[in-house]
Amino acid sequence: MNQLKVPLGLTIGGELVSPEEASKNEEYFCPSCEGNLILKKGEFRTKHFSHPSNSACNQESILHKTAKSLIIKSIVDNYKNGRKITIQNECSNCKCDYEINLEPKTFSGAQEERRVGEFVCDVVGYRNKIESLAIEVLVTHAVDDYKAKNLPIYWLEVNAEDIIQNPYKWLPTKKGLKGKYCGKCKSNISDIISVADRWNIDRSLYSLKGFSEKANYVAGIETCFKCKERIPVFWWQGVPFCEDEPPLPRPVTIMHKYSKQFGGAYWANTCINCGMLQGDNHLYLFPKAPFKDLPLSQKFMPKRSTKNHNESPVMQEMMKVIRRNFG
Repeated sequence: MNQLKVPLGLTIGGELVSPEEASKNEEYFCPSCEGNLILKKGEFRTKHFSHPSNSACNQESILHKTAKSLIIKSIVDNYKNGRKITIQNECSNCKCDYEINLEPKTFSGAQEERRVGEFVCDVVGYRNKIESLAIEVLVTHAVDDYKAKNLPIYWLEVNAEDIIQNPYKWLPTKKGLKGKYCGKCKSNISDIISVADRWNIDRSLYSLKGFSEKANYVAGIETCFKCKERIPVFWWQGVPFCEDEPPLPRPVTIMHKYSKQFGGAYWANTCINCGMLQGDNHLYLFPKAPFKDLPLSQKFMPKRSTKNHNESPVMQEMMKVIRRNFG
């Protein structure tokens, strides 16, 4: 059993200490079984803690208990000593990884092995005595689907060895956190809301990219090619070149308009300032389109064979883009 990895030892006072910081003149104990540890330093090996050969402890429990203790310590340092904690999160919009800094006093306390609803959680962080965040420690057993779905508070799962390496940086392997945005997307979203508010678009009519299930319409920004105003534009199920009436209530800028280039009428975004139709190819299909990453309807297939469709260079280029997007 002396091969067990014991990354940190407990002092008599209950403090976690690394082998490099430990002294030969002090006693140290296993964070899991609380048995005596042996501090070793060989000619070819760095300092390390070792269990006596007769120890009944096991590697999983050592790592699990050590990581939980370090998480508790980091939370205590957050509310007592003003220490920041960083969580790596995924942006709900662009899906990139970015860091959330938990400012000093984000937490007001923490407890180990606490029940939340029907579940016992490894660590629970509190805010003003209210359960705020559950932290599950992964060694060999990951959070199961039932717990992940039904845990009644925000939660994350972290790898024990990651926490032992840096207890103030939490790298979730799984999570149930509130949807958040990276700095770039947050700025873009604020801009979209500001432009929509300027033109008195009711906020209840639209959601933002990344949360398209919350409303029938997703808002974006385009510059009107005629009047050059920055205007709100929208995506909905059925674009591009939607010939079925979009759902109500809808933004007043979505109108049934005839397009000479298209060779017919369809439901389209229009400029709220000058009334000019904003072409679907620019909004949904082209590489720099504001909604190019959102789903496109497979219903649209060119059916008309008018002179405009056959001969207009603009229409021919548009049809190339459409065919490229629809395969």
